[in-house]
Amino acid sequence: MTTYYVGSGGNDGNDGLTWGARKLTLNGVEDIPVVAGDTVYVAPGVYRELLTCDVSGSAGNPITYIGDVTGEHTDGIGGIVRVTGSDNDTSTARNYGITGTGRNFRTFRGFRIDACTLDGIILDGTNWIVEDCAIFDTTRYGIYVNGANQASNTFRRCCMFGCKQTGILFYHSADVAGTSQLVENCLILDSDYGLHSLIEVWNIDGITIKHCLLSGGIGAGVRVQANTGNPMVTVRNSMIQNCWRGFNAVAAGDIDENYNNLYGNNANRTNTNIGANSTTYPPLLAAPLLLDGIRLPWWFGRLSEWSAMRQLTGESMSDDDLSGITRPATDSKKSWGAVQFQPMVREATTVRTGAASLELSDAGEHQIIVPVSNESTTISVYCYREADYTGTNPRMVIKQPGQSDRTTTDAGAASQWNQLTDTFTPAAIPPYVVVCLQSLNTAAATDFKVYFDDLVVS
Repeated sequence: MTTYYVGSGGNDGNDGLTWGARKLTLNGVEDIPVVAGDTVYVAPGVYRELLTCDVSGSAGNPITYIGDVTGEHTDGIGGIVRVTGSDNDTSTARNYGITGTGRNFRTFRGFRIDACTLDGIILDGTNWIVEDCAIFDTTRYGIYVNGANQASNTFRRCCMFGCKQTGILFYHSADVAGTSQLVENCLILDSDYGLHSLIEVWNIDGITIKHCLLSGGIGAGVRVQANTGNPMVTVRNSMIQNCWRGFNAVAAGDIDENYNNLYGNNANRTNTNIGANSTTYPPLLAAPLLLDGIRLPWWFGRLSEWSAMRQLTGESMSDDDLSGITRPATDSKKSWGAVQFQPMVREATTVRTGAASLELSDAGEHQIIVPVSNESTTISVYCYREADYTGTNPRMVIKQPGQSDRTTTDAGAASQWNQLTDTFTPAAIPPYVVVCLQSLNTAAATDFKVYFDDLVVS
């Protein structure tokens, strides 16, 4: 179980065992060769190559490539880790970003893959995990899972934009039963080729799709072409909108859908039974705040405070969301779709000092990025929880990538301001921490809001 490093300024003649002796290319480290249990940290930068996976990992010992977006393991700076099929950013030169024909137990995390003549990733094996990846602007598919051997693959917390034909295609020319594959917490937008769909399944049984947002398919949100086997695909807690069809099954019963929201589609279903708990609410996504001369943070797929999907009981609900943020423990407080709603508003009445505090009206969290250096630091905040609050008391969790979370829990009485404080020495890299202010309320009524005020860093 060896750790290797790849990045700009490296040399494929190096052994890759340290950052100072890093490899230059992805294939340079793959060809060592890597073996089961190895981890490869890939520094921020642009990799104009097709990574061909030469070997398989094994059960409990996958081969893991990590895009080091924080820079904590590589360059100390951080940024996007891009694998591209283009040599000039105006045309495509390679068919794929990553190929894994005949390979199993491979994990890829934290990559942007784009501008491929065919697919971002193509594989035909088992036990792949693709997570925290963004796949843009491929001429055919974002991810192509092909063949009779596919099984136990997971695709989660991924974004796919502009994959011309299909975001994810599961395909074989004949029936493949019981593959147990999962698509979870994914955001897939804009396929624009014929009847192809955002997620498409041909003859593959055992696909589960949950907590996804699928929008803008010129074909369907989910389409199933099947010979036998019912259901082929199970869909839960997802939002399918602005497609030609929400669900499109060639054979009746091939899609088992329930607890989904369908809106703005030309038709919501073809050969698909209506889920007893599915809805047709307007999504009411959060809009960007547009202010002349200032770019404020915004993320497509986030629900507004008016959306009916912000707190809605589903089935087999995910523990986290597209950003990896933990969803509330109570299912009725979880959101449908890829992004968990965070019930944060500005409060002007319940304040400790000044004119306003931060209110969490129910279970959720608010994150604040704080620049730090490698010296003793104290972070404190005051917290107020209302009388009916139930569950683990509110917390301040300080996160720094690569370090253990630091948790301070409100130990004071309800209905008063209590100080949460933590003194520690951050790691030098990355030069920031994320302060997470959390409500873990489980009560359904009546007065259970949490307020935070007077955050101080010293």
